[in-house]
Parts: sequence; C-alpha cells; structure tokens
Amino acid sequence: MTETRSSQADVVVIGGGMAGLTAACYLARAGEGVTLFEKAPYLGGRAATREYNGFLFNRGGHALYTGGAASRVFEELGIAYDYGIPKGTFALQGGKPSPFSPDPLGILRTDVLDAGDKLALVRLFVALGAAKPRALAKTSIQEWLDLKVRRPRLRRLMMALARTFVYSAALDLVSAELFVEKVQLSLRHLVHYIDGGWRTLVDGLRAAAERAGARIVGDAHVDSVELGDGHARGIRLRDGSLVGASAVVLATGPRDAAKLVGELEHPAIRRIVDGLTSARIACLDVALERLPVPDRPVVQDLDGPRFMSAQSVYSRVAPKGAALIIAFKQLDPRYPGDPREDERDLEDLLDTAQPGWRGVLVKRQYLPRIEAVGALPTAREGGFAGRPGPRVLGLDNLYLAGDWVGPEGFLVDASMASAERAAQLMLQDGWLSREKVAAGSVG
Repeated sequence: MTETRSSQADVVVIGGGMAGLTAACYLARAGEGVTLFEKAPYLGGRAATREYNGFLFNRGGHALYTGGAASRVFEELGIAYDYGIPKGTFALQGGKPSPFSPDPLGILRTDVLDAGDKLALVRLFVALGAAKPRALAKTSIQEWLDLKVRRPRLRRLMMALARTFVYSAALDLVSAELFVEKVQLSLRHLVHYIDGGWRTLVDGLRAAAERAGARIVGDAHVDSVELGDGHARGIRLRDGSLVGASAVVLATGPRDAAKLVGELEHPAIRRIVDGLTSARIACLDVALERLPVPDRPVVQDLDGPRFMSAQSVYSRVAPKGAALIIAFKQLDPRYPGDPREDERDLEDLLDTAQPGWRGVLVKRQYLPRIEAVGALPTAREGGFAGRPGPRVLGLDNLYLAGDWVGPEGFLVDASMASAERAAQLMLQDGWLSREKVAAGSVG
C-alpha cells in the first residue's frame, strides 16, 4: 500500500493567474503562510506570454484598461511596468479604412460620420460622462443604444466599439452597465500596451508574492478540494498527496472550480457556474518581418465584429523593425460558428488593413475559441452584481477569485478586485487565526 504524504499550509491558493497571484500577495503581506499551486509549468493563465525568436505572443487580445481595480492593486503592491499608448485608429467601412480617433479632434476630422453624426457623438460623450452605470445594470447594451442613438451611422460605430470593449457580439445579452463604465474609464484614463507582454505583470506579481513569503509551486496538478463538515480541509494533488489548509482560494475558471469542489458533493457551485455566460473570441496573431502599412496600426471594423492592432508599434513585443499584429473576432456565445470561417474573416481583415502581410509572415498563432472572460455581466442577471461573490455558500473557509467573481470591474480589474476582496474576507472571517489557536501556535 502506498503511503499518503501530507503537509500543512495556512492558505492554499489554486491557480497562478492574475487573480491567484494577487490573492497570494495580499495574504502573504498579512503574514499568512501561503502556498500557491499552478497546474501549468508557467504562471499567468490567460495572461501568460510565449516568446518566439524575439516576438512576444500574449494569449489572445490583451490591452490594459487603466483607472480601475488593476491599476489600484498594481500601485498598492509596487508593480511597475513600461508601456505604450495606442493611437492612430482607423475605422473600416465598406472595405475602406478611414482615420477615426474617439477624441474631440479626431471626431472633427473623420469622414466616417457626417456633421450631424459628429454633433450627436459629442453630445453622447457628454451624456455618458454623467451617466450612472449601476442604474443601467438590467438594460442590455443593444436596448440602451437603440434608445440613445438614433442616427444609423453613429449607432453602427457605437455598436462596433461596444463589441470590442466587452469582447462579445451578444450586445442584446450584455449589461449596459459594463459598456457605460468602460467608456467612462476610457474617457479619463488611457489604454496601455505592456512592454514585454503581459508576462511583465505576471513576473512582477510573482516577485511581490515571493518577497512577502508566499511559496509558489508550478506544474502541480490539484485533483480536488478536500471537504468535511462544511469546511475545506485542504487539497489533494494528482500524485495522491494531501495538503491541509486553514482556508482555500479557488482562483481558477468557473468550470475548473466546480470540478475541484465536486459538483455532486456541493451542487451549489454547479448552479453558480451554470448561470454564467462566458465570452470567447477567435484570435489570430501574426509575427511579421515588418509592418506593411506602418501608418495604419489600429483598425476597428464597423461592418462586422472584428478588430486589429499592431501592438508592436506602441510596445516592445517584437524585434526592432519587425511587427506583431493581434486581430480578433468577437463571438456570440449562443452560436458556436465555424472556426475556419472565423480564421478566414480575420485573414480578410489583415488583407484589407495590412495588404502584403502574407509575404512577410514569420509566424502565426490562431486561437479559435479562447475564453476572453469567464463571465459576462448580463442584463438578465443584473450586471456586475449578478456575478457570484468571493464566499461559497455552505463552505465557510472556501473563497473564489477571478474575472467571473464579485461586483467590481471587468477582465483583469475583476480578477484583481475579487482576489483582494477574497483575501480581506478570509482575514476578516478569522479562519486563519482560529486554526492557529486550535493548533496551539497562538497564545
């Protein structure tokens, strides 16, 4: 009979993406003994970056929208990074790219809109600045645009921007709260493309966690969370060993969380997962010897759910003189579609925006159905407030973190805000100090 190995930690964090690393940072800084387990041999999850001959491929379309929870957490944890700011946006309409920048000067110069559209857009931006996003939680983006934007060309532009902002073509499902909040942040704060790819942020979080005393274990497959008497007792690894813990943070995707807890043993988490609507995109990244049309780096398609950005123009993600382009298509979760057709659509976008790219191609990466976000805030569920909270009903010392958790933010903002909140709740609930007292380690 094989002897079961066992060990003990104050806190176990499952998942080494942005949420897991953030939770590990805050808990370790509070003096708790934290062990983080990541199933992959590298950290980052969807924020991981892969290098090929000097080209830095992120996993899917990544831009850091600043001014939200992620910016706050990076500042609190001392995570610094260099970046570039995208500009030079073009709108693609009827196969013709036209300059368009959503700022007052750019609006006046573009030929995408006529004079009446431009005036209406300025008024819309003023109204957006004063809007209360929470009041729109149960209204879909499509309903809101139909109500607020009467002019057809302006509505088409706003729909294209909305699809790109929320990473989904299902504007009749997604809450207008998300879109309005994103627009408000974008009007006040700039978008950052990260030098070195998103692994720069992952490396910064890892260093901060380890400086605070967290232990990080990669290539470690967690099979399950061990439950008993309404508590998480620890975790079982694939090799059969047990790691006991006073509390556990599940910083995984929603479906992985359900599997780890055991859908039959604790069906409440399955009910949570079944109520979520994820957003997937088709993403085509191409590494090029050079950018064929240098003065057309960012293209927003107005005729379909497509977007393209030559991020290497603004950030160091490619060798000098070379180019890295990220193109993605926003999908509708209700209609699976054909991945091959989506790839052809993205190639067609590149043919139009960057003709000649095929002749200077170095490498391509096609991710046909990458998950952009674990849970879209939907109008049906009441926007951000409809996402599950960090606590798990019926399991006192098990906490959730990720871009599908909590009432604050979207994408990495939600990941980091929920991780920070999970750490706060864990310390507030007192499970860690309670276990230490029981073990006799606290007088």
